[in-house]
Amino acid sequence: MRILIVDDEQVALTSLRRLLRRRGYRDVEICDNGETAITRIKTEDFDLVLLDLLMPGMDGMQVLEAAKPANPGTEYIILTAVDDVSTAIKAIRLGAYDYLVKPVDHEKLILTIERAFERRGLYAGRGSTATARHNMHCTELFQDIITTSTTMHNLMAYAEVMARSGQPFLITGESGTGKELMARGIHKAGPCPDGPFIAVNVTSFPETLFESQFFGHIKGAFTGAAKDYPGFFEQAHTGTLFLDEIGELPIHLQVKLLRVVEEQRVMRLGETSPRQVNVRIISATNEDLEKACQAKRFRLDLLYRLKSAHVHLPPLRERPSDIPVLANHFLHKACAQHHKDILGFSDEAMQVLMAKDFPGNIRELKQLVENAVCLSEDGRILPHHLGEKPSPVPTFSRRLCTLKEDSETQMVYVLTQTGGNRTEAARILGVSVRQVQRLVARMKTNPHWKTLLDAL
Repeated sequence: MRILIVDDEQVALTSLRRLLRRRGYRDVEICDNGETAITRIKTEDFDLVLLDLLMPGMDGMQVLEAAKPANPGTEYIILTAVDDVSTAIKAIRLGAYDYLVKPVDHEKLILTIERAFERRGLYAGRGSTATARHNMHCTELFQDIITTSTTMHNLMAYAEVMARSGQPFLITGESGTGKELMARGIHKAGPCPDGPFIAVNVTSFPETLFESQFFGHIKGAFTGAAKDYPGFFEQAHTGTLFLDEIGELPIHLQVKLLRVVEEQRVMRLGETSPRQVNVRIISATNEDLEKACQAKRFRLDLLYRLKSAHVHLPPLRERPSDIPVLANHFLHKACAQHHKDILGFSDEAMQVLMAKDFPGNIRELKQLVENAVCLSEDGRILPHHLGEKPSPVPTFSRRLCTLKEDSETQMVYVLTQTGGNRTEAARILGVSVRQVQRLVARMKTNPHWKTLLDAL
């Protein structure tokens, strides 16, 4: 593992290198200016860069901005005396792994370096056996997440590593991508997996009840407070509090949340002394919180506190290989729920699913499959069960089938081409009009053919 320390102070360089070597990191090099650091990072292979911000000439932020894109696998830890939230946010946005304010506690620094190396190893694919073990373990921790996507498996492996610290975690992604399932997996991978997991949608409570619900109240604190009530923070003590739709929290309430997150203490309404809590915060949103900060709708300091670690879940349209496996999973669950015996999806029905964009993502797919199970009566899910209207010129996939099925397919095709004209269809097929009418009547007993024939 190669480490580069970049700082304009010689004493800081030598003392930090001495500390790292005592802790077993032998390949540690130093650099005293930003220009040289950029050249070395671009031309050499460093696993980690410890970077000071305040340097003459080219400062640390410029180094990060110039060097990170050239070698994105290198991790950066900012070490600086600048304790400024907006600067920290900018550094994280540019790709820094963490932002530590000097003087840095040695144990905290070593722990941060170890975590950075773990993430570097996960993304670089180092140690295939170790990575395989991670993925096997992730299957247990994130067993509710059904996926074959390499991207999702990488995200779960990263989340498992980062979850161990117990620090706040932010999960972003479109609605319906499985943010709560990811949060539950992070809780299981954390230091208190046996503690409570309390899931709360912050938009489900009026603003006037925010403090009462989140911090609790005592009997008689207000009209209607008939008994003591422990708020969500106390309920989640020694466990995890999952705050869904955190981006919708009004800004005047964000400062109240920030105080509790920082101090890990809550004051019940009506009490005069705070209560200590030990709660891990996992937040989720489908908003871009950085843009919300720029628009003054979200506090930068709260974002910094909530985003110690971050995963972004890709939408279903970006992982199409998950559609068949999820569809079949939801099919089996719906069949059990509705007491149906359905074998699966027809080829045409699966093509319909694969062609959809799914703006509602996994939640939309689940509802679509459950509706199809309720509508199906012939042992298979067909396109019209998925809400697909018959095409004026339907296409029929060729497959091994009986002569009866082949004749029915040919009948629908000819009727479609003739606009439903039975006489013209009989002429093309070389049969009588009466034969066409009898076959059509028999075919209409099949819901799939009936839908198509009724449209002609």
